Parts: sequence; C-alpha cells; structure tokens
Amino acid sequence: MPQTFYIEADEEIISVIGRLRKSASEENIFVFPKRALVLQSIINLRLFQREAQKLGKKIVIVSQDEVGKMLAEKIGVPTQNYSEDFFRKDFHLEFALDEKVLQPTVNPREIHNEMPRSDAIGSLDFHVPAADPAFVAEKTSSPVSSSQKPATTLRVRNVTPPQLTSLNSKRFETAPQAASSIETTASLPKTPAYAERGERLKNFYSGTRSAPAKPVSQKETDHKPVSISGKKARRIFFVLGAVSLISLAGVALFLFLPKAEIYVTPYKITQNVDIELAGNAGTSESDVKTLAVRILEKDKEIVLTVPTTGKSGGVNQKAHGTVIIYNNQSAESQPLVATTRLETADGKIFRLVSGVTVPGMTNKDGRKEAGVIEAEVTADQTGEEYNIDATTFRIPGFKGGPKYETFSAKSIKAMTGGGSAGPADVAVVAKVDIDTAEREAKEKIKEEFLNDARNQLGSDEKILEDQIDIVAVAPATVPQTGTPATAFDYKNNFKVRAFVFSEKAVREKVDNANEKNFRGIRFRPVSSNITYSESVANFSEGKLRLVAHALVTMESDIDKDALREAMLGKNKNDMQNALSSFPEVKKIEVVFYPEWFVESVPSSQNRVTVIIKSGENEE
Repeated sequence: MPQTFYIEADEEIISVIGRLRKSASEENIFVFPKRALVLQSIINLRLFQREAQKLGKKIVIVSQDEVGKMLAEKIGVPTQNYSEDFFRKDFHLEFALDEKVLQPTVNPREIHNEMPRSDAIGSLDFHVPAADPAFVAEKTSSPVSSSQKPATTLRVRNVTPPQLTSLNSKRFETAPQAASSIETTASLPKTPAYAERGERLKNFYSGTRSAPAKPVSQKETDHKPVSISGKKARRIFFVLGAVSLISLAGVALFLFLPKAEIYVTPYKITQNVDIELAGNAGTSESDVKTLAVRILEKDKEIVLTVPTTGKSGGVNQKAHGTVIIYNNQSAESQPLVATTRLETADGKIFRLVSGVTVPGMTNKDGRKEAGVIEAEVTADQTGEEYNIDATTFRIPGFKGGPKYETFSAKSIKAMTGGGSAGPADVAVVAKVDIDTAEREAKEKIKEEFLNDARNQLGSDEKILEDQIDIVAVAPATVPQTGTPATAFDYKNNFKVRAFVFSEKAVREKVDNANEKNFRGIRFRPVSSNITYSESVANFSEGKLRLVAHALVTMESDIDKDALREAMLGKNKNDMQNALSSFPEVKKIEVVFYPEWFVESVPSSQNRVTVIIKSGENEE
C-alpha cells in the first residue's frame, strides 16, 4: 500500500530524503505545496530521484506547483495534480494489527466514507472522517462472542518519519512521536503541537497567512520549527545578489579594461668580420687577437686486416706455405708479431705473414700438452730452393733463452711458389696495400679520438679538426711486399694531439671587432656563423695561428621601456609622430583589447606590452 508524506514549503531535501529512507512502503507519495523549496531546484530533485533508485522505492510527486512538476517530469519523476479526485483513487493510510489479533476481513476502502480534504491536512483527525462520528463508536463498541474469531483492532498511525534537522530550520522532535499511534477505539485529542502543525499546513495549501501565535515559554519553543520569514528571505537574497553583482563587475573590469600589445620590428643587417688569432698553450689571453689554447693528447693502438691487391707474374717469387707452431714452455700464451722469423735446420728463413698468439700448455688426463696454432709463412728470399718439403723450424728470436728449445714449428706440406716455377696471378702484398693500410688506420684513429674528446670538452670548447697530429710511435708490423697472401694484418701504435680553445671567446672577439653603428642607428649582434682557415699548428712549441671568418647578423637596438613610455595614451596619429624619435624602429603594429571600442593606447604601463619581433632587412 502506498505511503503518503506531506511536505512543508520550507522543508529541505535532507529532511525529505530522511522521510523516504524511514518509509516501509515500496511506493511513496510526496505532497508538496506551491513554491516548496525542494521543487525550486532540479539538483534537489535529482538527489531525491537517485536516493529512491538506491533504496529501490518508487516516488510520486503531487503538487499544484507547475514549475516544480515540470522540473520533476524533466528528470523522469512521475507527478500528479493535487485534487480531491486523486485521493479518491487509493487509500493512503497504513493499517497495523495488534500482535495477538488476526488479519481483519474488512475491506479498508469501506472504512471511510469520505477521503481527506485539503482543509484537514496536518490535523490529528486527518485520517478519520469527521462527517461520520458513529464510525469510531461502531467499530470499537461491537461485542465479540467467544465462538467468533478474535476481534481486530484497527489503528491509524502517522507513518510520516520525524523530519531531519536542516541547516536553516528546526523540526518537531517529541510532539509527533507522542501521537505516533492512536487507537480508533478512543477519541482523538488535538495536542497544541499538532493543532499548530495542522493549522500551518492548512495555510500552506490554502495560500493564506495565519494569525501570529501567542507567546510561549522557552521550553515550548524548543520543539517548534523556526522558519525564515519572507522579509528575512528577501534580505538574504538581496545580499547574495549584491555580492554576485560585485563579483561580476570585478570580472568585467578585469576582462574588459582596455589593453594594448605593441609589436615592434627592428632593422636587420649582416656583416662579414675576419680576425686573425694567435694561440699559445703556455699563456692566457692578453688582447683581442690572443686566444688561450690547450693541447689534448692521447695514445692509440690499432689493428686492421687489409686485403691485398698485388698479383704475381710467376717469376722470381717467394715460396709460401703453412706451419704449426708449438708452445712447450708454460701455460702462458705467447704473442708473435707478423714477420717473426722461422728458421730451418739448414738455415733457410721463413717469416709469419700475420701476427699470431700461441696458446699455453694444457693438462689432459694427467699429462701436459703443448699449445698449438696454425700460421701462414713466406720465404725470406725468392728462388726455387725455398720450395722445401715438410720440415721443422726454430725461432731465432728466442736464441740464447729457454724459449728457443721449447718453441718450435713444423710444416705439414711442402712449400711452393718459389722462383720462376711459381704460378702466375698469385695474390701478393703490394706497396700500395701497405700505404692503404696506414691511411685507413690514421682515419680510424682520428675518428675514435674525436669521439673520445667530445665527451671531455666543455660546452663552449672546440677542437680544430684540420690540425690533428697523428704520429706513429714505432714502425708498423706488416709483411714484406711481394709476400703471397690474400690479406694481412696492419698493427701500430700512434700518438694523437690536437689544439682545444673556447669558441665563446672567439665570438666575443668577433663582436668586439665588428661595427655597431650604421647610419646613426646602433645595432647589436644576435647571431654569428664562424669558420676557420689558414691554421698553422706547432705542437712542439704549443702555438697555434688561425683566421676566424664570421658572418654576423645584427638588429637595431630598441629600448622597450622608453618606447612604451612614449606610446602611453597615444592614438594612431600621435603614435606615428612619436616614432620620429625612434629611428631604430622599422615597423610597428598595435593590437587593442577589446577591439570594438578601444582606439588609443592605455595610459597605464601595466596594461601595455611591447613585443620585439625578428628584424627585417631594409627594402
């Protein structure tokens, strides 16, 4: 059965939701008077709808307030017009059985002959028909025999939950609770609290004002609602409106006060500057043509494998072949460079084509085994006599030491290719191959040196790359020209040196050397592109000479503060006249805010902004 709640005009959404939460019925009807506070805000209605959905309850709003009903229907809350026909459709009272009696067989719709009217809303006899006094006596005085079923006691109780205390009103706390359940077998007394509540609700729905209440004691006022009078509400709305107007006025003043942005374009020129500089690693800068330098030095080792390009003509060639080198000395490995000599028992010399490292001895099954490696060799001299059969070799370089006996080599096959009997078009090491290997080695060393140096330089330091000194510490280890081989190893150690100086210092010297005044206008450098030539480096004495070529871009120097001061309060014609005092300005453009009614630069410096754009060349 639906439960009905009657809401006061100033009752807030917190109190209405509290009533809904305490309702035991699934369907709930809420009756609102015109201009009820809850119906004036769609936010309140959305909160009300969401709470009903959360509790799984249905709500219907009954009111004569067209605006409130329109807002409720907009968010999907069912509404009904407040009328006598609405209350004749269903019975809106909650019946409670005594704990020891059975369910009545009486149809609840036959209990009242007349449904509640608007003039009885809020009174104690709201749920009892005043037109039929015999109803109560008839239902309470009927005798019940022992053979009949136990009598049913019908109680009509106010199922409206106590209202929550809102932010701006006090609700009844004890008086409604004292009359929450009233038996129909007794008379219905009208307490002062309920009488006053009924009178107020009646006034709300009828649209009339009640007479002022008589003075009551402090104890009684603690249980009476405190409402905001119309005069007080108007005062509050007036204050809030004044605050809003002041805030809007402040925003308008900030947004719509006139402002101006002045865009200034200076002149731009380019100038070539050449300056000769002398650097000395042992001294600091002393004048505009002296540059402080330092020497960066590193040692680099490189190994390259280079293919051969030489071809044998088949005559006067050196014999070549392969050997196995043995290490019976110790567990330590032994490096052997290219061109290491291997000597036969009869004194013939063969040399290693490329450097190798002979492994040390190993232990296998409790016995020591020699370290071995295979290497390519070529005869030291040309001639057919070097085409020898397989034989053993010693290393003459170890003669006089223990390694002479413990290191040896052995050829598996005969040496071939020596003398005129050698085959034609055999690949051999040519002089150009050795030169190519040295050039590639220096290029690779320079690249590695620059990569390492860049990680060590300061943010404004520069290396003069065309004056990097790369010197071999010792002769390179390479095979002799004419040695049969498809490729060979180039190995050498180099010392690398370079001059380092501050490019920022060079720019400062260039800026000091260029001309700043042109046609009576002072210019300032904004960028420069510097290249170097004619450099001469002397690393042994730590001296460097070079010429710096600079292409300097300059713009006319504009005093922003002075220009802003001269433009304050000027219109377009006055600004053109004021520009005669600023020959360094090529072009000026002013943007006003707001554009539709401002035609002059504001007089306040805080509302004028000067922006210097990139310079433009003179046309």
